[in-house]
Amino acid sequence: MNKTILWSVLALAPQLAWAQTGAGHPGAGQTGAGQPGVSVYGVVDMALSSYRGEGAGSRHMVTSSGNQASRLGFKGRESLGDRLWAGFELESGLNTDTGTGQASNTNNQASGAVNPNGAITFNRKSYVYLEGQDWGQLRLGRDYTPAFWNLFAFDPFRVGVGMSGHVLNGTTATGFRASNSVGYFSPGCTTFQCKGLFFQGMLAAGENTGSDATKRDGNLYAWRLGYGGADFDIAVASATTKNAAVGDFVQSNIGGAYQWQGHRLMALVGQNKTRIPVAALSGTSRGSFWQLGAWISVGPGYIPVSYMQLQRNDAADSAARKLAVGYVHPLSKRTTLYGTYAHVTNRGALRLPVSSGAEQGPVPVLGGNASGFDLGIRHVF
Repeated sequence: MNKTILWSVLALAPQLAWAQTGAGHPGAGQTGAGQPGVSVYGVVDMALSSYRGEGAGSRHMVTSSGNQASRLGFKGRESLGDRLWAGFELESGLNTDTGTGQASNTNNQASGAVNPNGAITFNRKSYVYLEGQDWGQLRLGRDYTPAFWNLFAFDPFRVGVGMSGHVLNGTTATGFRASNSVGYFSPGCTTFQCKGLFFQGMLAAGENTGSDATKRDGNLYAWRLGYGGADFDIAVASATTKNAAVGDFVQSNIGGAYQWQGHRLMALVGQNKTRIPVAALSGTSRGSFWQLGAWISVGPGYIPVSYMQLQRNDAADSAARKLAVGYVHPLSKRTTLYGTYAHVTNRGALRLPVSSGAEQGPVPVLGGNASGFDLGIRHVF
């Protein structure tokens, strides 16, 4: 890591508060964003993994982020008085199995990919914000897109071999996050799950030069509208990323969840489309998907389970199905053991591997199946 950046961030802290962060079962905590000062947080998550792809053999490896994404983050918050606050968050994704960082993107296009050598970047989050109790929060920088939050909130696994990240098939560099963005969160809602009626919006720029048809490529506009009740959540979202070559990428989805006695039932439906068929995706212009999942509370732990189905409108009538099941067992407030098994069935021109992460495993032949498992440990701080 660049030592100048690290020490500059730490020097801002009047006191250093170590806090837990999480993005899993309700038992996992979040860093206290309402506390003044600067906090350092993170996740170290590694697993023993074995993935197989039909016609491509198998691969056995140590992988990162099987239950939660491994990361290192810094966040700060200051009260300005009159019910106003200012703050920032910098979060770096980590490949903890190799000690390297993850790629980021400078212009929301394929041409903006950076970090080919695994240097540390703040690829996950990099923003500053101004917040008013009465009018909400305004963010500037790199952040998650509103349409991604439904894929995260209503997926029982969220990361690892169980995650149904294949539903991003047909999206672009902004499937997860966007750079050069201006984001808005309605009052009382600065994360993916909120109570009452809430709204999230984002505008992002590709920042291209010139005056031809590609000048607007990488520009994004997105929104998310939802309602959180005492025992249920529902949200609808859409994001459009400008791209002259394919007539723009449009990502739309709706998801909901119902919880009772420690259990949580989740459903997600969505579509990714372009106006012009994409040659790299076998001429498809639309991918539709649906997913059902649950957290089943068992003693101190829980069983995540999900079933996803993806359908493309290409000439081969391609489709894929994914079934995943696991078990998550906490050893303490910060340390958790987990295991996940997943199986993917492809049809037509699809050849999706079992995992959609960086270490996805062998890619099967066209229409071939894939399977694999993670056995891992996660520690948060």
